[in-house]
Amino acid sequence: MMTLRPFNINDAPTILSWCKDQHAFRLWSADRYKEFPAQPEEMIEQYKGENMYPLTAIVGEEIIGHILLRFPSEDKSVIRFGFVIVDDSKRGKGYGKQMLQLAILKAKQDFGAQKITLGVFDNNPSAIHCYESVGFVMTGTDVYQIDGEEWSGKEMELVIKNKL
Repeated sequence: MMTLRPFNINDAPTILSWCKDQHAFRLWSADRYKEFPAQPEEMIEQYKGENMYPLTAIVGEEIIGHILLRFPSEDKSVIRFGFVIVDDSKRGKGYGKQMLQLAILKAKQDFGAQKITLGVFDNNPSAIHCYESVGFVMTGTDVYQIDGEEWSGKEMELVIKNKL
C-alpha cells in the first residue's frame, strides 16, 4: 500500500536518479534547476518557504514517487502540484495515479483545498493521461523556453467537489 510522507534530503539522491538524461530532467523540473544533474542540496533549496509541502511516496520502505504541494494562495484554497515524478522502473503500474489520488486527498482533507492546478509539457503524453485519469482538465496552454528550445504545455486543474 502506498503512503505519502514528508520529503527529506535522504530521499533526494533516489528521486534525482530517475532523471536519466537532460530531457527527462527538464520534463520533471522545467527550468527550475540551472544544470543537469541536480544535487540533493538544490532540491532542499527549491523547497524553502512556508508555502511548500514536498512529499515522498513510498510502498513499504521503498521510495516510489515524489510530489510537491505548493500554496499560491494564503488561504490554501488553491494548491499547485509540481515536481511530480514516479520511479522510471515502476511506471505503467498505476503508482502515478495512486500518488496523485493520495495527494488530492491530502490537499482536500489537510488543507481544505478547493482547486488544484498544475502545468505539464505537451511532449509528456503519459503524464497528461495520468492527470486526466484522476480528473484534471485542461484550462489553457503556454509556451516555455527550456534549454534554448520552445516547449508548449498545458495548464490543468481539478476542482474539488465537497460532498454534502
